[in-house]
Amino acid sequence: MPTRKCNVFIILYMILSLSCFSRLAIGENPRNETPANHSLLSDRPKIGLVLSGGGARGFAHIGVLKVLEKNRVPIDYIVGTSMGSIIGGLYAIGLTTEEIEQGVQSIAWDKVFNDFANRNYKTFRRKSDDFDFFNIHRVGINENGLQLSPGLIEGQQIELALDRLAYPGFHINNYDELKIPFRAVATDITTGKPFVIQSGNIARAMRASMSIPGALPPITIDDRLLVDGGIANNVPIDIARDMGADIIIVVDVSAPLSKKEDIRSTVEITAQLVTIMTRRIADIQLKTLKGADVLIVPGRKDISSSEFEKYPELIEAGKKAAERKLRAIQKLSLPAEAYSDYLAALPEVAMENPVIDFIEIKNETALNDDVIQVRIHQKTGEPLDIRQLEQDISYIYGLDFSSSVVYSVETRNGKTGLIIFVRSRDWANSYLQFGLSIKSETEIGSLTDFNVAYTKNNLNDMAGEFRAIAGLGSQPELSAEIYQPLNVELDLFVSAKAGLTTTIFPNIVDDRVASIERFQRRYLDLSAGKIFKQTTKFSLGVHFADGNTDTISGDSLYLDGDFREGFFYTRLFHDSLDNLSFPNTGAFAGIGLKSNRQSLGADNDYEQLQLVLSGASTYKRYTLFSRAIVETSINEDAPFNALYRHGGFLEISGTLERELVGQYFGLVEAAFYRRLGNITFLPIYTGFSVEAGNAWNRRADINAENTTLAASIFIGADTFIGPLYLSFGFNDNGQQALYFNLGQSFLVK
Repeated sequence: MPTRKCNVFIILYMILSLSCFSRLAIGENPRNETPANHSLLSDRPKIGLVLSGGGARGFAHIGVLKVLEKNRVPIDYIVGTSMGSIIGGLYAIGLTTEEIEQGVQSIAWDKVFNDFANRNYKTFRRKSDDFDFFNIHRVGINENGLQLSPGLIEGQQIELALDRLAYPGFHINNYDELKIPFRAVATDITTGKPFVIQSGNIARAMRASMSIPGALPPITIDDRLLVDGGIANNVPIDIARDMGADIIIVVDVSAPLSKKEDIRSTVEITAQLVTIMTRRIADIQLKTLKGADVLIVPGRKDISSSEFEKYPELIEAGKKAAERKLRAIQKLSLPAEAYSDYLAALPEVAMENPVIDFIEIKNETALNDDVIQVRIHQKTGEPLDIRQLEQDISYIYGLDFSSSVVYSVETRNGKTGLIIFVRSRDWANSYLQFGLSIKSETEIGSLTDFNVAYTKNNLNDMAGEFRAIAGLGSQPELSAEIYQPLNVELDLFVSAKAGLTTTIFPNIVDDRVASIERFQRRYLDLSAGKIFKQTTKFSLGVHFADGNTDTISGDSLYLDGDFREGFFYTRLFHDSLDNLSFPNTGAFAGIGLKSNRQSLGADNDYEQLQLVLSGASTYKRYTLFSRAIVETSINEDAPFNALYRHGGFLEISGTLERELVGQYFGLVEAAFYRRLGNITFLPIYTGFSVEAGNAWNRRADINAENTTLAASIFIGADTFIGPLYLSFGFNDNGQQALYFNLGQSFLVK
């Protein structure tokens, strides 16, 4: 349902989050296999409950249900649309209002809209993409050409949350056999007509009913392509009457129309048009209400469909709205004894912690089934472990082969089975990714690079991958790589990569920029290694390169800028940061040793050692990120092309990027930043850093006197095209610089 005064994409995303309730306990009533019979007295009118969609405003449904329970109103049928299908479906299974409310309270609302809410669930291979800064939404490629994703997100986190809540009712296929007969209303996108879902996996029915077009991919049920039911019938009174209801209780949480003075932009006009369309159909339904029917319209028009953090106020608004209709509600009340008999007659269908007799994997992807199976830790003969299952599914989805990974619990021939559905990503057999990087410094201007990567990650059923990268701009690059895991765990690998890279750096003479230079390297890299728990990578390799130096401006730094490199290397990296742009938790650490050998084609024999340790810790809105870097040429004999080059924002702020050059480099720093505001999709931070370090050519020069102290202040945002920083840096050498950066993180290099 539309919201006012906010970006249309935020409207769509926030409405999605209505489904993402967190872990909650299921009632302890025993399962009753008896067919449902909801009649208490033959002469009692049947009551149907109709719950509309409305995004966060739908939390009011919980408050209304509490009042109905308190006043002993029997519910014989439930029909829900969008948000109403979630609340109504869970209530129809047998969850209590308290359990649903507990689920609302435990949701991390700032994470439910991200299909990869936790980087730890990504493979190390996919984590590495973050360092390449392919930050613009990717484009799929299939047999029909270029394809955009059917939704802004694929909805994995939402589907997983729905599965978590609804699994106690998965074994019920016919919704007439639920504790309370139930219908979910969706829209057939090909006809525009409402589609009533009355059987099948109930979580999938909820997901279809709230599938906002453009934000979430549509769901196919009975060969129908389904989207949010609010488009076709947001207040489905007619469906409840068709089920047999004599009296209707309607809870309408639709967003109200905006006032003239509130419609000031294209976004607000679009939202108003959607509301008009939805309200027009809803008003037609509401005109069918009769004298004994009850219409409840919760207040709080000041709270929009996207303000999920205000659920306590919305639940209370539902209670108050129902209490204003208390006289009409109490006409439907049963005496205490009769109400107890009514509740006792309802079937108990919720299956709590079922013992799993068999596990079945329905894998639609190119991956070998064993790759999926090895990641499922649920054991047969033991109760379903939801926490472990969700973690396993998140790792499977993190392989980046499927559009979603969901599960069901089914009963066959008296046996209870866990079914894992690994759905194919039909819109992308391979894909393109794009990245934009702009780095600007006051003294040397800006560097702009635009990169595109082509990835085909299904070369074989063992996740073999081909990737090609082309970069245009100030620092062009070109590369091609074959990456091949060697076992079903995908933790042993070999890789072959070849390409061209360029690096621009300033040559500083007497505190001025004497020239701007560029290294160009053509290289071949062969490596093998092992991944540990998706967070740590060990690799061994051999690297060959030849290059040259070009002078872009100023006097040439090198008379002969040609060079050749050939070295063995070993590296160990750990990456558990939750985010590279503005880390909140986790660590990044690495150690690497390379040994250049003339026998491999290098100009010189020399060895170099690199060490980096960094980590982030957050308390409420405040984060401390600390880092230490130590780099050394062991015998101080590295040639000009292998010297360490650093500088710029957070690498001795106040200097130019790669201004500092030497056989050694050291840095210790701490960056403090605070998140501003509550904008979920545009986190904004402000902070400062303190730094100490330098580059040195001799070990004897490494002392306090030759160490530079620096600091910076900055403001930044984690935008949809990458991190954006505006900062001012200065140091005790009198250097100052203003930095603007888009698309690349300076916290981890």
